[in-house]
Amino acid sequence: MWLYRAYSGNLYHGGELVRTLPSFTQGDTITCILDTEAHTVSFAKNDKEPKLAFESVVANELYPCVLFYSSNPGEKVALSDLQMRGMPSSLLPGDPLCSPRATVLLESTVHLLRRLHQCDQWSPHINQYIHTHLELIGPLLREDNSGNFSLSASHNEKEENDKDLTGDHTKDVLSHCRCLSEAKLAALCTEVWPVFALIGGVDGGLRAGGLCLHKPSGRRAILLGILKEGSSLAKLQWEEADLSVSYSEVQGMGELGCIWKTE
Repeated sequence: MWLYRAYSGNLYHGGELVRTLPSFTQGDTITCILDTEAHTVSFAKNDKEPKLAFESVVANELYPCVLFYSSNPGEKVALSDLQMRGMPSSLLPGDPLCSPRATVLLESTVHLLRRLHQCDQWSPHINQYIHTHLELIGPLLREDNSGNFSLSASHNEKEENDKDLTGDHTKDVLSHCRCLSEAKLAALCTEVWPVFALIGGVDGGLRAGGLCLHKPSGRRAILLGILKEGSSLAKLQWEEADLSVSYSEVQGMGELGCIWKTE
């Protein structure tokens, strides 16, 4: 039996659990959500955000029931609106708690290219592309067509003398960056920045499709997505042999980054 107690919100299964839900009473509506794929039971009070109640709910048959402490004639409960749903609705990326959709697509592409880099057939081609585009940085940052981006000898000497003055040095660099032509700036963004993204990644935070750490248990999982807009409840696929899935709060998860090296 999996029990949700009305007056306290306490949960029971083989004893009282640590997790609690909102209490409810006469006039409240409780929605029970059984996920046979994730083997979880969640409850929502008065059409609010569902809250995870039980995990590892594995049984051949389950029956909803309501228990009363008394038999007063005024105490009634109606079980209604049963809905059987097949395929789950599309999951959302979950911003702002997780990376937005554009970042999810970028990081997925970066991850794919890194996986291809591990193949002997792809590795030399990717390495050559990286080296070729990194070599563009020097020519692009040299003197502009108008000569505005050239660093004079006096400026180089001043920069060497004032290298410890971080604030002044930063201002000097920014002033020269403003002189970079639009064409060269566009070339840096389209030809060089993607290589930096491949090497260092775009966003190392939590994202749909990314590996994460479930802090309470120390288990690793793939974050599949968020259930609905504004929700903090994420669907996880555990990195284990059975590839089981369950739900967890985003706040209880941490990102797992990786260091990628090229030759």
